[in-house]
Amino acid sequence: MMVKMNIFVLIVIVLLSLSFAFAQNVPATKVYYFYSNGCSHCKIVADSGILDMVSEWENVAVNKYEISLLDYRDKYLEYVSGFGIASDEQGIPFLVIEQGGKFSYLFGDKPIINDLENSIKNFDGVTLGSRDSYFDNLTLGVVVVAALIDSINPCAFGVLLFLMAVLLSMGSAKRAFRAGMFYTFVIFLVYLMAGLGVMKILGSMSDLDSVKMVVGIIVLVGAVIEIKDFFWEGKGISLKIPTKARPLLEKYVHKGTLPAIFILGAIVALVELPCTGGIYLAILSLISESGVLGLTYLILYNFVFVLPLVFITFFIYRGTKVEGINIWVQNNKRYMRLAAGLVMILLAFGLIGWI
Repeated sequence: MMVKMNIFVLIVIVLLSLSFAFAQNVPATKVYYFYSNGCSHCKIVADSGILDMVSEWENVAVNKYEISLLDYRDKYLEYVSGFGIASDEQGIPFLVIEQGGKFSYLFGDKPIINDLENSIKNFDGVTLGSRDSYFDNLTLGVVVVAALIDSINPCAFGVLLFLMAVLLSMGSAKRAFRAGMFYTFVIFLVYLMAGLGVMKILGSMSDLDSVKMVVGIIVLVGAVIEIKDFFWEGKGISLKIPTKARPLLEKYVHKGTLPAIFILGAIVALVELPCTGGIYLAILSLISESGVLGLTYLILYNFVFVLPLVFITFFIYRGTKVEGINIWVQNNKRYMRLAAGLVMILLAFGLIGWI
């Protein structure tokens, strides 16, 4: 049993290493477009469709800011000041391109329409200093590492282990394997749909910076609770599946049919959100402005999130005892919560803008 669990840990370590390697090879471009609804030149840019076109490119995120809003006006002034543009030469439409911590800009409708594609493809920027949060340039590595830490969570394991134990006592290992995989797929599907809904809501908000600040504070509170459980487990508030939900979960576990498992997976995905949702909410806030790239990150995040469930299902099918895995989870859940808490702190600081 320990050999198989060591293999599991090794796989996680390899995935972590690969994620950082991939992160170094994924260029990320952010486009910040400043405009006004009453600006005729801004309307020319909008009608050209150039911003919509580049937003569909891989690894390009376009963020639009109406400068009549005070926060966006301040953001605009920070950029023009950073580029050293004199006050009598400032105006809109104004567009900033960011890659790898360096920046360039385009000013006026014709330069934006005619030069934006080439400016992104053949980027040549300057350093403006630490203008934005590190996490504004979300990388593949951040997404994968966050998903891995989120996935190694006692809340995510508990119901699956209980389901597998019950099904193994009622039937064959193949039946338990099919049920475990179906349960895992339902978790993936519900989390993905929930993520899409949250991203749509966040994307519709005009002042996303303020929303990120609020989300960052929520995630930071969750991080403190997770770390508290490392030192004082079970005392005070804990992020876990509500006790009142357990009889309902047990009811569907014992039924063991595919419809029952589907309902079980959907309920578990919803009721375990207080336990696993902190990191997920932070990631959703960071990728909500990233367009097609954000959708790719969302799918990848949820795929990585359910990977440990796939491994556990496979190990049990191959003969690993449920009790052995459960003992391992119980012995290590404090460290799982500590890891989740530390990652949540980093993400919260990134959302708030402290790093």
